[in-house]
Amino acid sequence: MTIKPLRHLLLTCLALGWAALAHADNIDAQLTFDPSNQAAPPDTTDYEGNFFDGTAAPYDVTIGTFNFTLPAGDYIVGATISGTFGDQNIPVTALTDLFIDGIKVAGCDSFTDPCAAGTIDGSLVPWSYTFTTAQLGDFAGGSLNFTAVQNSFGSIIVGAPVLDIQAVPEPSSIFTLAGALVAFAAWRRRK
Repeated sequence: MTIKPLRHLLLTCLALGWAALAHADNIDAQLTFDPSNQAAPPDTTDYEGNFFDGTAAPYDVTIGTFNFTLPAGDYIVGATISGTFGDQNIPVTALTDLFIDGIKVAGCDSFTDPCAAGTIDGSLVPWSYTFTTAQLGDFAGGSLNFTAVQNSFGSIIVGAPVLDIQAVPEPSSIFTLAGALVAFAAWRRRK
């Protein structure tokens, strides 16, 4: 059984197009902490905020800025941010809501929650957030503000925040898929 040239072109274009869409590159997002960070070197991956006495809560805090460069021709298809409440020095945090460009990504809401009260074994409390497709439009500028609203006395303590961004090549993948559709239409017409 021989594969006709047009059918072969169709299969090749489909395979290449889907492979391009399926291959997401991870974009390196670097966090630059705000000067208010009290974490002393060598602890350069955590945020330890100033002590706040709670007299004027809520208290807005700038944690830092994530900066990244999207390769030319790529577009973002997904993103997740993660970290811990508490860090290697202090295993708890003040009551806190965390935001990326105004999108709430985590919260430590009660003094009885492990993020504020601590865990039995002293482990840190992880948090993560996966951005919706609609929220990915905020990523277009290559810079995202990481902020918090502190809702109680104490200090905001955030351990090792990481922003993981996935991008795929564009528009080449669309052109490849479009080529496959054109080849398919021509193949169907010839039949």
